[in-house]
Amino acid sequence: MARLELFGFEDLDDAFRRISDIPDAVTAEALDAMAAVAKDAVKTQGEAMGVRDPESTVHILDKITTTKAKITDSGGYEDVTFSGSRLRGNTRTRNAEIAFVNEYGKRGQPARPFIGTAMTKNENAIAEPGEKILGDWIEKEFTR
Repeated sequence: MARLELFGFEDLDDAFRRISDIPDAVTAEALDAMAAVAKDAVKTQGEAMGVRDPESTVHILDKITTTKAKITDSGGYEDVTFSGSRLRGNTRTRNAEIAFVNEYGKRGQPARPFIGTAMTKNENAIAEPGEKILGDWIEKEFTR
């Protein structure tokens, strides 16, 4: 009868245990970096798709912001949103609503999905800074 013995799994188990507990500060740093890239990509795509209103001096593309990182059990997230509002006549409209209508359209106004397009076209570029930050942290953990 043949017998197989495997050794060294304790080290591998220890390594997985160490990298499974990423500090919140590292996660937040990665999310911040990724959100900054996403924010720039949304603005660039909005410009390319003609979302900017030439009659407005301050536009939704100038008001793109990101929220503070929210850490969750599955990692975390940050929202890319549009701050402020615009006044036309006596009507005040939130910039987030204007962005929504541009993204999805409405009767008489076709959709210009600049946000979804930006996120899809730039998914690797958006993920890259997060991967680097987490990768650097993991490398540091293994050299301790």
